[in-house]
Amino acid sequence: MEDVTESLAAAWKEAMKGVKVGYKKTKSVLKQIPVDRLKAISGAGGVMSHADIRRFFQVKYGAEVRNAEGEPVAADEVSDVESSDEEPLTDAQVHERVDKKFFDKTYNPAKFELEHMDNFAYTDDEAEGRVMREAAEGKIRELRQKCNTVSTTLKRRVLAHHHAFVSGTEKIRDINDSLLMTSSDCKKARAAIRRSKTSVASQVALLAQQRTKENVEATIQLLEAMKAMCEKRTQLMNLISSGKVHEAAGFLKREGSIDMENSLTKIYCMKSVMAEWRLYRDNSKKLTDCIEVVLADCLTNKFIVPRYCNALEASQHLGCAAETCASVATLLWRTAVQILCKSLTEVSFMKNENAPLADIAENIHPDYLILGVRQMAAKLMDFLYLYSTVVRLHEEERHTNSPYAGLHNQALQRLQDMGQRAGRDLVEKLTVVLSSVRLASIDPDRVLHLFVVVSMLTEAFGVLGLEKTEQAAARTKTKAVLLRHMQMHFQTPKAHEVLAFMAEDDWTVSAVSPQSLSMVKPLSPNNFKSFVKEVKHYLHQGVDDSLLAAGTMPFMENPFLTQKILEPADTSSLVQTQTFGAYWATVNTGRAADVTGDSEEFASPTDNVGPGVEAAPLSAPVGSQNTATLASSVGMPPSVLTSSAISVTNAFLEYQARIAVRFPPLAADILGWCEELLCLYFYTVVDSFVSVSRSVPIEHQGDFSVTAQRVLAGVRAAGERAVGAVNGQYTPKDHDRHLYGGGGVGSTSVSTSRFPPIVWGRLSNELTSAAQQFAVGNRTVACQSVLSLILFYEATIQTISPLLPVTVTQPYMQRCRMLYGAAHEVLHVCIHRLCQAILPVESVCNNIAKLKGSKDEVTVSSYVGQLVSSMKTLNEQRVPMPTPALESVFLQRLIFAAQAVLVREYSKLSKKRMNDFFVMQLQVDVQSFQQQATSIFGKSSVVMPDYVLRMVKAGFFASEKAQCLKWVRSNHTLYYSVDLVSWFGAADRPFMLQLEDLLVRELKHQDILPMDGFAL
Repeated sequence: MEDVTESLAAAWKEAMKGVKVGYKKTKSVLKQIPVDRLKAISGAGGVMSHADIRRFFQVKYGAEVRNAEGEPVAADEVSDVESSDEEPLTDAQVHERVDKKFFDKTYNPAKFELEHMDNFAYTDDEAEGRVMREAAEGKIRELRQKCNTVSTTLKRRVLAHHHAFVSGTEKIRDINDSLLMTSSDCKKARAAIRRSKTSVASQVALLAQQRTKENVEATIQLLEAMKAMCEKRTQLMNLISSGKVHEAAGFLKREGSIDMENSLTKIYCMKSVMAEWRLYRDNSKKLTDCIEVVLADCLTNKFIVPRYCNALEASQHLGCAAETCASVATLLWRTAVQILCKSLTEVSFMKNENAPLADIAENIHPDYLILGVRQMAAKLMDFLYLYSTVVRLHEEERHTNSPYAGLHNQALQRLQDMGQRAGRDLVEKLTVVLSSVRLASIDPDRVLHLFVVVSMLTEAFGVLGLEKTEQAAARTKTKAVLLRHMQMHFQTPKAHEVLAFMAEDDWTVSAVSPQSLSMVKPLSPNNFKSFVKEVKHYLHQGVDDSLLAAGTMPFMENPFLTQKILEPADTSSLVQTQTFGAYWATVNTGRAADVTGDSEEFASPTDNVGPGVEAAPLSAPVGSQNTATLASSVGMPPSVLTSSAISVTNAFLEYQARIAVRFPPLAADILGWCEELLCLYFYTVVDSFVSVSRSVPIEHQGDFSVTAQRVLAGVRAAGERAVGAVNGQYTPKDHDRHLYGGGGVGSTSVSTSRFPPIVWGRLSNELTSAAQQFAVGNRTVACQSVLSLILFYEATIQTISPLLPVTVTQPYMQRCRMLYGAAHEVLHVCIHRLCQAILPVESVCNNIAKLKGSKDEVTVSSYVGQLVSSMKTLNEQRVPMPTPALESVFLQRLIFAAQAVLVREYSKLSKKRMNDFFVMQLQVDVQSFQQQATSIFGKSSVVMPDYVLRMVKAGFFASEKAQCLKWVRSNHTLYYSVDLVSWFGAADRPFMLQLEDLLVRELKHQDILPMDGFAL
């Protein structure tokens, strides 16, 4: 080794010595080379003359100058600067002889000369051509002289330093040769060094190989320890991730020690592995937490049955079964709430999930509302499917002989208890969301579609274990939100539209025939039922255990992700229409199926008929179960409709074809809304055309039966509900404020107006004119249109009845009959009052008042012929009724009005102490009146021929009080109380009081217009 070291040292010294010598030589030579400029070296060599330089360049570059004729010119003839051996011109001297523009880089000689060639032009004159050529040659010579000046100056400057440059180049060449020699010496020295290093390396290699072998063996041992540690850690994680936490605990006890722990701790990449292993080995609580983590991943990410069961069953080994079961239930509940809140937050401008749910819902843009609710429903549907799967799993496992059966039973109880609470909580939150979202600007079809989605979701909540009553309450809550919205934004505006149409109506028979109007055929609930069935089938579909073990999703598509739920479906295919005439023919020929009796009881969403049935405006007899329709009992189809009544039928059609077909759970409420519109029209017509007082409601004005009075009171209440009237006042919309120019509160610029409003504005002159018979034709048409409209309402009930149970539709059918009966009375009272108003009876009354009985001869009084003649004249001059049936009614009521006048006037005669002769006179007059009326108007027009005669004959025993009281008890319902009291007791004050007491207290008499026997 010492020889090697000495040879290396000697070689190194020789190399360094050669480097130093080369460096010194290079440095000394470089000092002689001029840096700023090259200077001429004095001494040998001398300086070249200008002639030598010229000849050098002519020989070197072949320079030659020629004149204009192309003849060579001697170099000394070109420029005087070349003829002398002067110093090179300075820049200033050059610029004096040569313009500066020639030194400009942008200077273009050809372009410049062409632009300044002013005196040159083509000519045929040879002399002028010669002059121009000479001028051009002079110009060329001038330019050549300038070029020669610049060229000569440059040549002189270059040649002045030529010898210095050449001498410096030779010196550099010498230095380069010296450097090459030095480099050769260095290469030889490096070769010697390499030979020495090779010798040394061969000696050291043995030691290095030994150390490498030892290091490799140690590294292999460390890697084996790392591999074993990583394998144990991987095995532990696999056990934990698969839910076998109790096996992981046993594995930690067996394999807890770590080989080469100190060495592994020093390796950076193993620090986290070692720390994780110690965490699980030394902390038993960590394994318990792993159970919750695994269960949370199963319930929120991907549900795998073996993994879930392993984790749950591990809790029994670790002694935390109760806590784990409670944690599973709580986790599912929390997951459902998070799904609901997060789904809505994604489409809301309020991005804080911890914000109140009402604020989140309120900040959802209406355009994104259905999207958000549908996404929420789809995610909740997947959650409910998971919940049902978990419950079914525990239900199956608890009936096995497994040692974990008790654990599964405990988990099932926890889940069922949690499910009911979570279901109620979700219903409450869903109600809050629906109550807070902005539905006003959304199209009604989309609103209904939104509640279809909500109804499907509400049905799905049943899988959480809600009782039937709780689920019905959930339907009621969500439905109540829709009812409030539809009442405010659909029903109330529709009612105001009806009032607006009525205000513009001329109350004549519309040109549109009622038989040609369209109506919807009975609707089917199957479409909506299919939505509910899809939800239930999705939640209860069976999946093979092997597929559940692999975490396979259900076979069926999520109902809320299907195409028909993405957007409101086109329901035109579900709506079949027919004319009202076809419906009428079907009903009256018995070809129609009994849709009310055969309708299947809809057991889920439509069972909840809502408050519309309980709060119905009209009460129906409980025991009445008539299945025959009103249309089949009426016989004649309706033929009288006004334009405003047609607007009501159009509203009925829209309710059926737009709302009922899309959302059948509203079927009962739709019938209630239709009934409210009908009652609004009904009561407004009665108040405007039949009522004789603006301060006393029509139901308290007399002439009506007790049943009709009760029905009219209900009609008024329903009409007030339709427009939101309170205490007889309501707020009209902008488009119908012109209805209230007439008296009553709110006739000026106030916010409320009297209900019902005046709708005879276009008939104001005719309605109060006796000459025009108080618009008897228009009034009759208005009342008759109510009867026709009730028949259309019954058709609406028939259309919607398949969506409802019989117990729900039957009360509506009964109320429809009651409405028809009340409207029938209204028509007769209207015509009766009109006949009394237009019948000229003043002179007749005066003649009757002067009537006296004769003992000699009883003859017909003159007033009888006068009365019959005035009736005949009135009948000939009046406006004809629109239908033959109304013609018959009018004639019957006209004759009865005359009979009522006779009864009233005869009763006043009792003050004269009548005798039998006077009674006989009245009897003869009455019989004559009936004979003349029958001959003129026909026998069928005299409905009650003995109406007057019966009371007149009672005058024969007027002095016998007991017999009078008996007669009053038997016949008081046909007459007005004032006529009875006057006829029997006007001459006896005590007996008059006795009669009044009998009628009021005992008989509960009411003045009712007779209806039996009259047409319609």
